[in-house]
This record gives sequence, structure tokens and C-alpha cells, in this order.
Amino acid sequence: MTFKQAITLRNIMIILCICMAGLLVSKGLRIEDKLRMVQEAERLYAAGDLIAAERLYRQAADNYSIHYKEEQIAARLTELAPVTAIRSGLDTLVRTSADQLITKDFAGFMESYASLLSLKAKYFISGGPYESYYRQLSEDSGISRQLTGGFKQFKDQFLAGLAAGGSGEDTGDTYKWNLLLIPDAYYGGADTKTELLAAGFKSHDISRLKVLAAAGSFQPMLDSALSMSGAYDSHGYKAPWVQEQTEESARLIIGKDLEGDNYSAFAGHAVAYRNYAVSAGLAAGSSKLLASIERSTSKLLSGAARLVRNGQFAEAIQLYSSLTPLQDTSGEIAAAQLAWNTAEPVRLLPGGDAEGRYVSVTSVSGRYGAKVAVAGVDSSGMLHYAYLQEDGIISTRAGGVIPEFARLNGISFDDQLAAVAEVPVVVARGSRDDGRTGFTAYQIKPEGISMLFSFAGDSYALQAEDGSIHVANADTGDGVAGETGVYTLSEGAYQFAGIVQIAPPLISAYDLELYPFSDVTMNAEMYIDSSGRSVGIADGRYLLLQGNTGSITGTAVITGQYQNRYDYAGTETGEQYVPVFVIGSLENVRPKNTDTGTDPEMDSELNMTPDAEADLNPVPDDTGAQTNTNAEAGAGAGSN
Repeated sequence: MTFKQAITLRNIMIILCICMAGLLVSKGLRIEDKLRMVQEAERLYAAGDLIAAERLYRQAADNYSIHYKEEQIAARLTELAPVTAIRSGLDTLVRTSADQLITKDFAGFMESYASLLSLKAKYFISGGPYESYYRQLSEDSGISRQLTGGFKQFKDQFLAGLAAGGSGEDTGDTYKWNLLLIPDAYYGGADTKTELLAAGFKSHDISRLKVLAAAGSFQPMLDSALSMSGAYDSHGYKAPWVQEQTEESARLIIGKDLEGDNYSAFAGHAVAYRNYAVSAGLAAGSSKLLASIERSTSKLLSGAARLVRNGQFAEAIQLYSSLTPLQDTSGEIAAAQLAWNTAEPVRLLPGGDAEGRYVSVTSVSGRYGAKVAVAGVDSSGMLHYAYLQEDGIISTRAGGVIPEFARLNGISFDDQLAAVAEVPVVVARGSRDDGRTGFTAYQIKPEGISMLFSFAGDSYALQAEDGSIHVANADTGDGVAGETGVYTLSEGAYQFAGIVQIAPPLISAYDLELYPFSDVTMNAEMYIDSSGRSVGIADGRYLLLQGNTGSITGTAVITGQYQNRYDYAGTETGEQYVPVFVIGSLENVRPKNTDTGTDPEMDSELNMTPDAEADLNPVPDDTGAQTNTNAEAGAGAGSN
């Protein structure tokens, strides 16, 4: 028989009847259950077993098979609502916390724990009407065991993560705060919790700080320490090891800086630690490292000052500069630079700190209105001048290239010339093929450097009486050696003016042998002996006169040389062996009259004034020189 054949009205009716019978039987059974539950609930209620009664009343209320004592059931459930709330709350917490443990939702788990505490605070009141019910329902729900196991699971997880130092960007701080949230009871008490967490936190924190210190990450280490301390403070937790380890690590790093003479690093680290101490709120005197930093800084500053005193200026300035982040050392640096410039004036010149930049340098202190003045000739032959003012300002001047720079012997300041020029004067000296020295003087004016003179000779001397300059063995351009040139100031520079005539020294005849082959001058009484020879009496000593004597007799000033020769001459006592004096020039002062022994024209001369007589008997000055700067310079003395 096919399905289509089986689907008949009769068969359908039979099936419907069977279903209805089943439903009726089921409803009957549910009706019977409800009646039984209500009766049992009433019995339990009467017996005081409210927990069991509440469960049956609730089940009966959910049975809609028959309306039976609905008002009584509702009244009982209203009365037993606290029991219902306790049971429902505990059941919900059990289910929710189980899911949270599976998903490792610690925040949710803590919310469940907070809900439990709220439920417990409401119904688990000592001596309260529901205390016993809560206790029983809690025990039946297993919530305590579930919470204990859950907190243990989270605690172990967080401690393991903390010991591992965290992962990725998580440094483990989350584990700390989660561990702090777990109630003391689940650690076995407050003391146990404190001891366990302190050990874990300290190990984790010290490890992090040491890793940063070992990597040389000084500032990140300090930042991390501040972050740790701030986080602990925000959670109301004391972690003294953070500061202790930070100071220890910083002390080691700063100590290595000092041991390695790395003062820049020391200063940087010291400043960073000072700032950290302020941010961390460290009280004055509470940090040994801060005190050590102050002592080290003071010691280094003293060392820098000692370097300055020892002339190690570059090292001192470098040390002062390294310590600038710790302390303002600009004054000390300026003082060291001033001392360096004073000790090595070449540094004042442009590029003077470069080795070999200047081939000749001269300096003076406390002159020309300057603290230090220096002149130098650079490797290209150019003259430079610089001076340091009292206020520390450095001024410079640049001149031209020194003539014949390649043969330069040196330069020097000339104070005498500076007094005449009223500005500093620098003299350059150079060698020459003829044996003379080339002298070139430069006057340092505010508007620039200009030449004051340029000449050659053995030496030069400024004449105080007229400001002229005498140059010994001057190269006057006439090819004659031994001449003393005269240079006078004209239009801001010295120009050649003539030759100095050197008068032979006036000597005593008894010193004649001390001047062999040297021009000397003597006062003598001349006469002609019986043999026609010219004889002179000087200072009571007889001399045989030769050379340019003529036939002059009488008192005369004779100039000539003793040439280590002797010969015979006629004297009042007869022939005597006397020195021979070769006359180069003479001046007849008082000729002898052949009749009277005096010259008829000498009467006036016999009555000459002392000044007039001095004019006829010139006496050389201290230098033995007479200057002739007119057109007749160089002409010899005339003779009568």
C-alpha cells in the first residue's frame, strides 16, 4: 500500500485521536506533578525548609497545566523572593565565571567576584534571616570552590608572565596590578600576599632596570624608574627597591664615566640623574649619588683650574666645556682662554691656533693700551697684528707682504719708535748678501698698517735730541762701507738725509800706542828740526810728523795714525827715537811769527773768548761723531 493510499480520512482521524490521547495523558501527569509539588512545598514550608519549598513553589509556578492555588503559590514566592534571588544570583555567577575562566577574562572575573560580594553583603548578614539560606545555597552552588580555583589560575598566570618580563609592548605592569587586585584571602592572607608580590615585583623591576643599564640606556632607565614609581604610587603600593636599584645602576654608569675620563658623558648622566631626582621627589640629602656627583663636579672644576695654572689650556677648556651641562662654566672658560692667549699670544692672530701658520711672532704685555699685543708674519710673508683689550675684546690688523720675506730673521716691537710714532711699531729684520741687515719698520695705526722706514745696515739708533735715526754701516747707495746714514722723519716715514761725519777721538800722546792704525786727534806744538823734519810736541811727548804736514809751525790740531813705527827727530836735548805720526789733516790754531814769534794777526786771537776757542778746538760728543747733513756732507776737513 502506498503512502497516498494510506492517507485517508479514517487514518487521519485515528492518528489525531492517538495524539490527543497522548497529550491528555501528558497533561494529566503534569497536573498530578503540580498538585504533588504544591502539597510537598506546603509541607516543606510548614517544616521550615524554605530553600526546598522555594524550589518547589517556583517549579509549580512554571507548571501551567492547571490553575491550582496560583494566588497561594505567588504569595509564597513573594515571601521567599530573597531565597530566589540568592539562588539565581549564585547560579548566574557560577555560569558566568566558568565562561570567564575559559576565555581568561580577568576583568570579567573580577566583576563576577564583585557581584558575589554585593550579593553576599545583602543576604549573608550575621544573625540575619537569610544567613543560613545563603550559606547553604552558596555551598550547593560551588561558587567558592570555583572562585578559589579561578583566582589561583589567574595568580599563577600573572606571576609566570611577570617572571618572564612581559611580552611585546607589555612590560609586565598589567600583571602587577592584576595580582594586586586578587583578594588577600586567595593568597592565604595579607602577609603572604605582601611577601609573594614584593618578591615577584622586585625581581621583575630590578631585572628591567639592569637590562636598560647594561645597554647604556641611561635616560630610558631613569624614565622607566619614574614610570614604575608613578604606577606604584597610583596603586597605593610602596616599592623602595625601584629607587635603590636606579641609584645603584646610575652610580655604576657614572663611575665608569669618571674612570674612563669621559667627562662629557659624566656631565650628561649627572644632569639626567639630577632631573630624575627632582621628578622623583627625592629629599635633599637622601641620595648618596647626588652628593657624590657634587663632590666629583667640584673635584673636576679644581682639576681644570690646575690645568690652567700648569699651562694646559686646551685640556682645561675642554674639561670646563664638558662640565657646562652641570654648571655654568662660561666665566671659567673665558678666563682660561684669556690665560691661554696671554701665555701664547700667537692665538690672538687670525688662524693663530693652527700649527705652523706663523713663521715669526713677537709679543708684549701691558703696552700700547693693550693687555697683550702680538705681531706675526704668516707663511705667505704677510704681517698681522692683534691686541687683547682689558675687556677681553680682540682686535686685528693686516698689512702687506714683508720685502725679501724669504730672508726674514725675525720681528720685534720697538718702544722708542712707538713713542715717536705714537702707535705700536714692529721692526722686521732680514739678512743680506753684503752682510748687512735689512730693517723694515711698520707702524700699526687704527686705520691700518703702514711702513715707517726701510734701510740696511749693521744697526740703527734713534736720536733722542731730534728724532732722527742713525744707521751704522748704512747702505746709502754709494757703495762705501762703514758710513753712518742719517734718516729723518718726513710725511709720516723716515727718509735718507745724509752721512754722519765721524771725528777721530781726541787722545793723549802717551796713549798713542793704544790706537795703532786708527785715526786719532791730538793737540800739538809743531816745529821744524835742524834736519828739516816736522816735529810735534803733544802732552810733553815728541812725535815725528809725516804725511800732510806742509811747513806749518805753531799750535795745531793734528789728525792721523800711529802705524807702529819709530824714527829719530831733533829735540831740545838732541836726537831722540820717537813715534812716527802720519798726519791725514791738521788745523793750524796759532801759527808762529818768524820775527816776534807771534803772528801779527794773532793779537785778537790771543784774547779769544773761551767759546771762540772751543770753536777752534772742537771736541766730539759722547759718540765721537759730528753730523754733516748739508750738501757738503762727506767733504774732508781743510788745512792751512
